[in-house]
Amino acid sequence: MKLNINQAINFGKNILIAQGVPVDIALDVSQHLVCSDQVGYTSHGLSILPTYHKVLSKGFLNPNGRPELINDQGTVLGFDGCRGFGQHIGKVVVQEAIENTRKHGQCTVTVRNAHHLGRMGFYGEMVSEAGMIFLAFTNVINREPTVAPYGGKEARMTTNPLCFSLPLSDQYPPLIVDMATSSMAINKARVLATKGMKTEYGSLIDASGNPTNDPNALFTDPPGALLPFGAHKGYALGLVAELLAGILTGGGTIQPKNPRRGAAMNNMFAIVIDPTKVDSNSKWIKDETNAYIEYLHSCPPQPGIDKVQYPGEFEAANRSRNKDFVEFEDSIWENINQLADKLGINTPN
Repeated sequence: MKLNINQAINFGKNILIAQGVPVDIALDVSQHLVCSDQVGYTSHGLSILPTYHKVLSKGFLNPNGRPELINDQGTVLGFDGCRGFGQHIGKVVVQEAIENTRKHGQCTVTVRNAHHLGRMGFYGEMVSEAGMIFLAFTNVINREPTVAPYGGKEARMTTNPLCFSLPLSDQYPPLIVDMATSSMAINKARVLATKGMKTEYGSLIDASGNPTNDPNALFTDPPGALLPFGAHKGYALGLVAELLAGILTGGGTIQPKNPRRGAAMNNMFAIVIDPTKVDSNSKWIKDETNAYIEYLHSCPPQPGIDKVQYPGEFEAANRSRNKDFVEFEDSIWENINQLADKLGINTPN
């Protein structure tokens, strides 16, 4: 199924409104999801709406939730997400951090108790468009753990994503690093399972702790687990994200004394920096950045690789390719369409 961008946004918005979500929140969420589809991350796009429906119907997600400022120290802002849609909470919170950075040159911002924040690169792109640098650490609570620690047989962690973004010159799209500290995001595994596809070995283990390439192993009873990316290195970064996001926000960690009601909630610890306050020589910054990106691009590619890219070029290329339309595979579209039918929402023609 192929939809133009406005059709896709309105379709997602209407599905959310039909579930009692205010119009402005529904629009923020749908824009975020469609943007994920545009840049090539189907797992965080409109395909996730059936999962959100389940969480809404169980009362775990507050359709009216908006960020509440709980800590304001100028260069430090803290928010409670009030169990609201993370895509709305995150957009508002990051925009506040950008405004504070314009005043002070930097801002540390925390948010706790937000439902799934979505694709973290979206916020990195927001910050880059403002000419600033973004460093964010996120953990996942209120659900069962999904990631085994390095050497472990059972899950004790979650996907705990990292996001770093850096604006480049006008010649290049921003550098965007958006990655789970696990081998993959749980939603990506869910999409692969829906499509009947396999993962690479080394990405997950089954319930007995044995390596497998079947993503369905994550959804058995008892479940298997994702593995950290890069073995002990990804494990270490995931632990850093767990503690920074879980402790400094006041939102807590995945440790078993905290609630696990089955609905993923995010805490985020982030820093926004105005690079011109660190070095006021903007011409030198631009020239040096261009020189290094050109140096990377000049690297001869390995056999079977077209060219060397930096993080962010993949998203930019997909956004350009999908600037007018997004296309959904049949299995994914069927799930979205079934939800729309259930809610009485007309499918776009």
